[in-house]
Amino acid sequence: MVINEIHIENVKGLQSFDLKQPIQPNRPNILVAPNGFGKTSLAVAFNSLKSNCLELEGTNSYNGDDTNLPVLRLKLSTGRILEADRNHNTISDDFDVFVINCQLKPKATAQRYGGRLIPRASMDIRPTVMIKTIPPKINFDYSFTRNKRDFGANGKLLTDISDIYNNPNLMIQISEKVNFGEFGLVRFRTPFDAIITRINNIDSRKTARSIKDEINRENIIDINNQAFANLCDIIRRKRAFDNSVDVFLAAWQIIHVRNNMGVNYRKALEYAAFLKKQAEIDSTLKKLNPVSDRFEIKSTIKDRSLIIEWPKADMISNGQRDILTFISRLMECHYKESKACILVIDEFFDYLDDANLVAFQYYVSTLIDNYRKNKRVIFPILLTHIDPNYLKHFCFNDKRLNVCYLKESKGRISDKMSQLIGTREDPLIKNEVDTYFLHYHPDLDRVDITDKFVSLSLNSDWGKPEKFKKKVDRELRRYLFEPDEVYDPLAVCVSMRIRIEENVYSRISTDADKEKFLATHGTTEKLNYAHDLGVLIPETYYLLGIIYNHPLHLEGDNDISKQLSIKLENNTIKSMIRHLWP
Repeated sequence: MVINEIHIENVKGLQSFDLKQPIQPNRPNILVAPNGFGKTSLAVAFNSLKSNCLELEGTNSYNGDDTNLPVLRLKLSTGRILEADRNHNTISDDFDVFVINCQLKPKATAQRYGGRLIPRASMDIRPTVMIKTIPPKINFDYSFTRNKRDFGANGKLLTDISDIYNNPNLMIQISEKVNFGEFGLVRFRTPFDAIITRINNIDSRKTARSIKDEINRENIIDINNQAFANLCDIIRRKRAFDNSVDVFLAAWQIIHVRNNMGVNYRKALEYAAFLKKQAEIDSTLKKLNPVSDRFEIKSTIKDRSLIIEWPKADMISNGQRDILTFISRLMECHYKESKACILVIDEFFDYLDDANLVAFQYYVSTLIDNYRKNKRVIFPILLTHIDPNYLKHFCFNDKRLNVCYLKESKGRISDKMSQLIGTREDPLIKNEVDTYFLHYHPDLDRVDITDKFVSLSLNSDWGKPEKFKKKVDRELRRYLFEPDEVYDPLAVCVSMRIRIEENVYSRISTDADKEKFLATHGTTEKLNYAHDLGVLIPETYYLLGIIYNHPLHLEGDNDISKQLSIKLENNTIKSMIRHLWP
């Protein structure tokens, strides 16, 4: 199943928005868009889902007007359409939805000083609700004394197995691996009860050791049932019993307790599952706690809910706060067991340091792997303004990564331009292309390598660099002054870089220094050389290098039209480029 489309109406800054790029299951889906585009609005739409409707806070309605009716609609690859609005919600029938965003909340307090109330503001971290409603505290009703009495004349043979009942993990494993329904059938009960009768018929005056020896010698325990064998195998692995008789008698006690407890046994299992989850949560928090020398962070029970209460926000660093609250939310998502899951992470990782960014990716990947292992489906949606192709420490497996660029742009890299940049290192043209095509040079009219372009199947019209420069300059003018027209962003980068070098070249005073400037490899190195000569280099020239340098050194068939256009269509970037032509 794939989410083929997401449609949103009247949520925060989005009046009507359609995402028609598929959201893939069990893969990181990175949704990239510039600041102000509406990524947080998308997160708000999912975060506002209630069990039976889509309910926005007043400030989250489009333009702050709550008469603008919100809609969230999903179109699945199965053909089904799920929708939520103020009156209904069919999305929650199929999906659990989690949104991870900033967990800070303002808190106002007032203190009285000299008869005056002095207000004070602080920032707290919202408590994380790990389990909204914990099950009633019902323990397994195990009594060693009662079991010995219930067993019969030779109840003294039994061993105290209270440690098994004190191990929630083991009790859950037993419930999952053993079909207890088998033990109520006549085909099991008849031979099983006969064995108990034979054991109790042995002279109870004998020692327990001698009775067990007789049971073994007479082969009294002879039962062929797979469910019972599974139960005995688990007991054998978990307890160091001396012989098979002790294993059999421990299994009898477990079956006996379950039968006696009736419906309460299931409730005790639910409580054991809760204890298991709580122990796992606290263990994870203990391992991850970066402020363990100052704060113990663990779950607590409050109003029938399991929550994590955090230190005050100003007591720990932003990075420490973010990674802790993020992982706790992932654990909350992990413990939802009934449905497929949509996990929306709103620009959470944009400000993490390198180490915590790696940790972030590890925990997201682990969560996905757990879902896949358990044959469940999760749709992780990561909203960001950072292009993962440019982020050094963004290392998700490329084959699993699904990157979607939300903002439509007019930028389209032409095949001819892409081919030229991809072939620039070919020895046949490398020197000429580097010198006359992709960098500034005042003597373009003396170069003609058309025959080499033809032999490499490049655009022959560009064999003369003066024609190529006219092409890239034309694309730059289209980009700057014709906003409704399609432009080539790679050509814009070439034109921009040539213009920067031309501007600097014109400020160098001597011919010898100009020649050395032209011979210097790399735009940054050229700027540094001119700077050392005393030329005043505008900081803008270095800043724009972030835009033009990376795409002009790409190899292979990488189509970077969208990610490059996102940067070029930023109004500030466009203004910086426009000022290259005073």
